[in-house]
Amino acid sequence: MRLLIMLPDMMLSWQLRAMLVDDFDEIVLESSQPWTFDVVVLHHCLPGMDGQAMGDQLAACAPLCPPRVLFVAPPEFLHARPLWADAVLHHGVSVSGMADTIRLIAKKPLPKLAAAHKVAVQKAVGSFLDDLSLSDHLKGRSYAEWMLCRLIVSPVMERWPVSRLYHACADAFATSSGAVERCLRVAVESVFTQGSLKGIERFFGEAADPERGKLTNRAFLIQSCQWLRYSLTAARSPNKSEMHHSPAAPTRV
Repeated sequence: MRLLIMLPDMMLSWQLRAMLVDDFDEIVLESSQPWTFDVVVLHHCLPGMDGQAMGDQLAACAPLCPPRVLFVAPPEFLHARPLWADAVLHHGVSVSGMADTIRLIAKKPLPKLAAAHKVAVQKAVGSFLDDLSLSDHLKGRSYAEWMLCRLIVSPVMERWPVSRLYHACADAFATSSGAVERCLRVAVESVFTQGSLKGIERFFGEAADPERGKLTNRAFLIQSCQWLRYSLTAARSPNKSEMHHSPAAPTRV
């Protein structure tokens, strides 16, 4: 997980970095591409730039996989919480308090900015499962749709233990995680025994070779969301000629 800290006080930034070094894979203190990070700490007043305007620009850019944003500002700037902020903090909060808030928003399944793509992602997932001929009469299809819609915009969730993903889905559908796992398994088996061969070959390639066995639930979800993420990104690219080929099927997860 990658963290970008954009604060005017470099001493504070280094203190935060030291406190969070074990919580993140990478911590950066300066970047012109905040949308490439998983979590961004953004101060309202930065050297040579307006933090609020940067947050507005990030929202307007609407990246498919947006960061979780912690907005830091004086009290007078916090009366109207920015819609793109996952959390806001008074800039006088303690270093430990700020670090705790960063850890908290890092655990959020979905960033606030992900809402911009909700309809497009739901439509893409539905079409994808239709192309695989996965019956909408199966409960597992609804569970697969729910999980894929979240995995696509939040790659961080790919690192979750699959049991945690089942549990989150079970909470949303008021059922048990065991029921989610079993129903999803039935749906995945259905795809590879009764589904569209054309769709299977298109989306999974050699990973769907029957001699290698059927994909696990986790592998099906991860490889599906990777293909969908690529497809949605290509559709939004201003220069689609740069997207020449479909991605190779990932290795078994």
